[in-house]
Formats: sequence, C-alpha cells, structure tokens
Amino acid sequence: MNYQQFITEIEKYWDLRSNGLKKQANSFLFNFTAHFKADVPEYEADEILFQFCREYLDEIKFPGTHLPRRHLPFQLTELLNSYLIRECEKNKMPQMRWTFQIFGKYYNPHDPNCEQNPHSILERAYAHEQCDQQTIDLYFGELVNHLWWGQHHFPEGCIITKASFEETVCTANKILSEKPVPSSLVSEFKYYVKLYHIYFSWVENNRKEDFYELCSNEGIDYEKVPAIYYNTP
Repeated sequence: MNYQQFITEIEKYWDLRSNGLKKQANSFLFNFTAHFKADVPEYEADEILFQFCREYLDEIKFPGTHLPRRHLPFQLTELLNSYLIRECEKNKMPQMRWTFQIFGKYYNPHDPNCEQNPHSILERAYAHEQCDQQTIDLYFGELVNHLWWGQHHFPEGCIITKASFEETVCTANKILSEKPVPSSLVSEFKYYVKLYHIYFSWVENNRKEDFYELCSNEGIDYEKVPAIYYNTP
C-alpha cells in the first residue's frame, strides 16, 4: 500500500461521516484498519503514518467543515498509537511532539510520566537536537495556558500554588533565553507574570487594597469573573 491509497480510504470514511452515515463510516473504517494492521508491513505502515502525521498536524492538509482539521476517529488513533509507541521509545522527532498533539497531556500512552508531569514528553521533544519551532511554540504555549488556568478564580483564590507559578516562569524564561518565541506568546506570558505578582503581593498584604484597582494602576486589564455559589444542605 502506498500513501495515496491510504489517504483515499481515509477520505472515504470522512465523506461517509460528513454525509450522516456514521454507522457505515465506522464499519468501513474498522474493516480498513484491520486490513492495514494485518496486511501492511511495519516499515511500510510507518512511512505512511509518518507522512499522515506530518500532513495532518504540521501542514493542516485535511480541513473539516467546522474545524481547522478533520477529527481523528478511534480506529485511526489506534493505528497511530502503535506507531508512536515505537517511535517515542527511540526518542524520535517530531514524533514525540506529535504524541502530545494527538493524545494530549492528561492521557498519553507513550509517556508513563505524564501523570506526575503532564509536559514530560514535550520536555523530551524540546531537549532533542531536532527540536523544531512547532515544538518550541507548543511547549511555551502550554506554560502560558497553565498560568491562564491558574488565575481563573482571581482574586478569591489561585488554582495553582506559588511554587508551581515560579517553576512555570523559570521554565518559560529558560526557553526565552535559548529559543525564539512568537511575540504574541511572549506578551501573554508577561501579562500573566505581572498579574500573578500583583495577586501574591496583594495576598501577602492581607488583601487590604482593591485588587482590581491595583491591576489598573499597573496597567493590567483584568475584569472580574462572575462566581456562582451553591448552598449545600
């Protein structure tokens, strides 16, 4: 099987699904992936799946109707799972980055350390001699997202610890000292660093001043997030 034959079959699945024929689409894909696993040699399958990941993740070649890319069904991620396990064991790039993009940080079968450190696979990818710009952007973006998530309940509380904040900032600054990062991500990072400093200082000062006024005085545009409380019996 060559790559074009593989894509033709995957596109048949996407076409069936987009026409509302989900049962037929799933049945078709189960049969195709079973044939792929049983009859396509591993070296050939690896070449096909490498090219698919590159086009799907790096080149965004398969746009969907409402999403920037087509969804990946279970049958297809199962094929990618077997392939990426082998590649991650060999510390291959960009395969390590692809595993994070496909399987995420909370469930990643290729990264046994993900429960203790959700970014473990990205750290390995970043440290690799073939680290690419997509990996840098993804890793730094994940750090910024962590800060975004942590401030979600300001000023009533902080979801992350001060130690977690400091560790995240330290890692981000290390990346900034070593690699180029898009200015938009850098600006967002600096915004959150300033916001957290205001928050922690405010808490250490026993929350005496108006938090929003402090933010405004420091040039931080921070709007109050409505909170909903429920009385429990």
